Amino acid sequence: MPLRLLTSALLVGAALSLGACDSYDDEDASLQVFVADFSFDPDDYVVGGDDKTATFDAVDATEISGSLSDALETVGDGDMVMLYIDSELVSNVEGADGERSTWAALPLTRGFDQVVFGDTDGDGQSDGDIFVTGLLASYEYSFDNDDLYFDVVSSLPYTDFGTDDRAFFDQILPFRALGGSDDIDLRLVVIPDELFYANSTAAARVDLRDYEAVRAAYGLPD
Repeated sequence: MPLRLLTSALLVGAALSLGACDSYDDEDASLQVFVADFSFDPDDYVVGGDDKTATFDAVDATEISGSLSDALETVGDGDMVMLYIDSELVSNVEGADGERSTWAALPLTRGFDQVVFGDTDGDGQSDGDIFVTGLLASYEYSFDNDDLYFDVVSSLPYTDFGTDDRAFFDQILPFRALGGSDDIDLRLVVIPDELFYANSTAAARVDLRDYEAVRAAYGLPD
């Protein structure tokens, strides 16, 4: 796996401390904001050696709209990179206006109570239930040129529960509580650094973790 150059936590901190441009289109095609929607099959992850991390690689993603490869072409060269997840996968909380925000910014942390691990050895048979409270899962991302990784990081290693790694991580992946597809739907937004720095005064008011604010500032899709 290639070296990851930047982590999502660093990106968010850098992005919020700088400015952005309030324009989406530009005569120079290289100065456009890239938006790519894609999804992961929830089975397409690899468990890391720390026993706490399940990683999805963008090479396994299914493109929904936009070009993921175009968006990833220069992401390690100073462009502002934000990854958003379908909010229904991580929250049932409605906004103040009663509407649910479409996209939630990563990284974010989710708590799990009474998670049940019925199959502790991964053989497809129930071995009795293990109830877990206070478990945290952090949904994060990192990238380098031409690739992106979506990570599910547990606050505790799966080995603490005497369970198979996949039986564990299958329980804490983002899931759609209201039904529908089990795919993990994500939206990648890449803002070229020339645009990001062009109008720092105007964009200083844009919260990059608020997709609706970013959408309005850059004329992005709903």
